[in-house]
Amino acid sequence: MVVVVLIPMVVVLQQVIPPLAVAGVLFAGAFILTWLHPHAGALGVGGLSGLWLLWQLVNLPQVLPVLTQPSEAVFFLATLSTLVLPIAGLVGFVGLMTDLSDTFAIRTLQATGITLLGGIALALLAVL
Repeated sequence: MVVVVLIPMVVVLQQVIPPLAVAGVLFAGAFILTWLHPHAGALGVGGLSGLWLLWQLVNLPQVLPVLTQPSEAVFFLATLSTLVLPIAGLVGFVGLMTDLSDTFAIRTLQATGITLLGGIALALLAVL
């Protein structure tokens, strides 16, 4: 989430959007916590993922008209990433809370990667 949120914002948009920057810092803190206290860090990432997904879904009607324009392929990809990654975080959170196997987490990450690759392909097709 930190990479997907902060780097495209600074590089592509050349600006810092406060809610995105705050989310990036919070996710970075939770990520660092995974090394110090893995269980607490995972809970933090899961909780933040839920809040982030809710925030994105509430704001989706405002950005939906822009997402349909082929000239906004980069914006489409960034928005797709900010929706897919918290879903993976929530699935991991549910897996942690229900003691599901590592295989479940691996499959979730694989599905996330495939979805993001599909989004990249779609964005590139829209640009071409």
